[in-house]
Amino acid sequence: MFESIKCRVEPLISTHLFAAEWKISDWVFYFLLVPALLIIIFELPAGIKEAYFILTPPDITAHSLFLSNYTHSNLSHFTGNLVSYLATCFLIFNFETNKRSFRVYSIFMFLLLPWIISAISMYMLGFQATYQGFSGIVSSMFGYLTYAIYKFLHKFCCKHMNLTFLALIIVMNLLLVLGNISAQVFQYSLIITFALILVYMQKEVIIEVLQKHFEFIDWLEKFPPLQKIYLVIIVLAVINFIFILPDLVPQEVMQNGVYVNSVGHYTGYFFGIFVPIILGIIFD
Repeated sequence: MFESIKCRVEPLISTHLFAAEWKISDWVFYFLLVPALLIIIFELPAGIKEAYFILTPPDITAHSLFLSNYTHSNLSHFTGNLVSYLATCFLIFNFETNKRSFRVYSIFMFLLLPWIISAISMYMLGFQATYQGFSGIVSSMFGYLTYAIYKFLHKFCCKHMNLTFLALIIVMNLLLVLGNISAQVFQYSLIITFALILVYMQKEVIIEVLQKHFEFIDWLEKFPPLQKIYLVIIVLAVINFIFILPDLVPQEVMQNGVYVNSVGHYTGYFFGIFVPIILGIIFD
């Protein structure tokens, strides 16, 4: 039993940030180049941003459809998105088991997703507002992190786990979202029913986790305090981020003077989950 627990826990220990073996080019691109480009765009004169970057219907241009997803005019909006992006990258760098998968996904995220977010936002919300902000792409990072956590758990911890687990996480997020949109009893009943069905379908995973729970705790007790603190912080952050959807669909559509584009958030979040699944089917 001890060796079994060791085989299951050691991958978690060995894939922390300092031992994950990401290339220097990955560090430079995700943690330096992307933030630098966002800062440069944020610091551009307002006139240039209004002319070329901010999506302002009905004066729609190809460059504004794309660049509006990298543009901010409000400091709190910008810093919030940048911090969320860096934090999510940090967690992905800890848990991604296939680095090529994230690199390939990033091409779709940075080059294709902005067009989709702009098009769906205008279609759903109309042409009466301007659109800008990196939050749709950050939302896709939250979705991808959820997928990465699923892959990690399936590979190292719960062999019985399948995509039903990922569906359960999505349904639980939607259940929490209902509290922000004044949902009816029927909607709650429908989502709860789906959740219970998915829980039943994952009963073998739940049994496996319950059987190993105390053994995992006993094993982790053997690690130095700083390493345990690191792991606790990582796990708590992951739990928060994989149940982030309610924060992306808030009750108040205006926050700090900025309109919250929940449609863009939804689009990015589900793009971040389903596109990696499709890519995984194609390339694996």
